[in-house]
Amino acid sequence: MKRKEDVMQQMKSMDAIQKVIEGEKLVLFVVKTGQCGVCESVQAKVSVMLESYSEVTGIYAYMEDAPEVASAYLAFSAPTLLLFFEGKEVYRIARFVRFDELDHVLSQYVEALKE
Repeated sequence: MKRKEDVMQQMKSMDAIQKVIEGEKLVLFVVKTGQCGVCESVQAKVSVMLESYSEVTGIYAYMEDAPEVASAYLAFSAPTLLLFFEGKEVYRIARFVRFDELDHVLSQYVEALKE
């Protein structure tokens, strides 16, 4: 089981984000803004969820730190969650996160990794 502080890693550049997405099999990426209480709440819940999924690499970035993230990933509202499987975006949800749906999608991709 991962330690809480290891669950999600902050990214501060497009290069760092792309390296993780290309280098890991399953990546959950949270795009958020600094003055967004909902973003903090969503990230906290995602962090707890990822404790059960050691196969998933969790990363997040503030739009203020890497403004090009919004256009590169078409993330125009915050929070936006993007799931990448083998470098390709396979799931996206923005603003209103349905955690039951996210959990279901994560479990499906974790199972696909095991096959």
